[in-house]
Amino acid sequence: MESDLKRIHTTALAILRDLGQCPATAFHEGLVSSKLRSILEENNIENFQDEYGNIIAKISGTEGEHRPIAYVAHMDHPGYEIVRIEDSFFVGKSLGGVPKAAANKGADCISFDQENNRYPCSIQPWDGGEEGEVKVVSEKRLDVGTPLTFDLQDFSLEGDRIEMRALDDLAGCASILAALIELTREPVKTDIFGIFTRAEEVGLVGAGLISAENTVPVNTFIVSVETSSVIPGVEQGMGPVIRTGDASYTFDAEAEQILALAKNTLVSEDQNFKCQRQLMAAGSCEATAFAVHGYSTTGVAFPLGNWHNATTKIPDPNGSIGMENISLEDFMHGTDLIYTSASMVHTESVSPVKKRLREVQDKLKNRLNRLT
Repeated sequence: MESDLKRIHTTALAILRDLGQCPATAFHEGLVSSKLRSILEENNIENFQDEYGNIIAKISGTEGEHRPIAYVAHMDHPGYEIVRIEDSFFVGKSLGGVPKAAANKGADCISFDQENNRYPCSIQPWDGGEEGEVKVVSEKRLDVGTPLTFDLQDFSLEGDRIEMRALDDLAGCASILAALIELTREPVKTDIFGIFTRAEEVGLVGAGLISAENTVPVNTFIVSVETSSVIPGVEQGMGPVIRTGDASYTFDAEAEQILALAKNTLVSEDQNFKCQRQLMAAGSCEATAFAVHGYSTTGVAFPLGNWHNATTKIPDPNGSIGMENISLEDFMHGTDLIYTSASMVHTESVSPVKKRLREVQDKLKNRLNRLT
């Protein structure tokens, strides 16, 4: 397995670098979508787009009695969209949780199209407009519907630090896709899905539609793969986080045990493997969209700095705009966790918690009997 994991690391990082070249906001995910589908096709992985533009990739299992598993990430990132034109400037409206500092202090941005042409523009302080609206100044005419994002670097890697304009959630997309590519090398026993969704940042829309319409079987284990803001008790460089819940929902113990088994396997093979476990309650993720429709859900999170490009907090009007960042080692170990959990989801292994409790009960129950 060691050679498999070294190869998957190279693949995951290369995909992440490629995806970084694809700016996106909610409803404007075409560049990311095209790149993902191109990589899926190159690797002969079955995939389709539903009527809403979500991508569903599938590796079919050889045995039908095992429950499927799906890994879910979203293609969009917070940004803006031009909604109308004033006399001397354009009006943009936020798509998702952009930092308040951008409207309060101004920010350099780019507009982009689906050929990846980019044009400089800026957000400038403005007292007019409705909630979420900003003043946009651009030498190029911006039509209504034009998407904007912050003018930040596509991708940078220095030591153990990955910095990007939009790690949320291109990191999740890259790790899932790298795991799928590696999983095609050997037959798998259960169906494994990779799901890449649209418009997560404006209300989990793509994931909600997939779950409401049962696009994947309702007995599928769902693993949300996200970047999630660093919170007390979570550290960058200490491994990916097995996510017990988010700001809206507590996830499912049975689904989590799949990740726990994979973690134990990886620790037994590599004493340097790191992993954390935490309720990541800074925001809601796509596991919630599936949980409310009856799916068994869990999550993996990469601890994220500068969440949504806010160097302090998203609501802080006096903050700044910066690159999102994660630990390279966290990213690699999270990809390992995804691949390993998908490889062993079909097994009949007893969860580590159940196993430990049963061993203690069997050892000590006779002593309890003697006391009655």
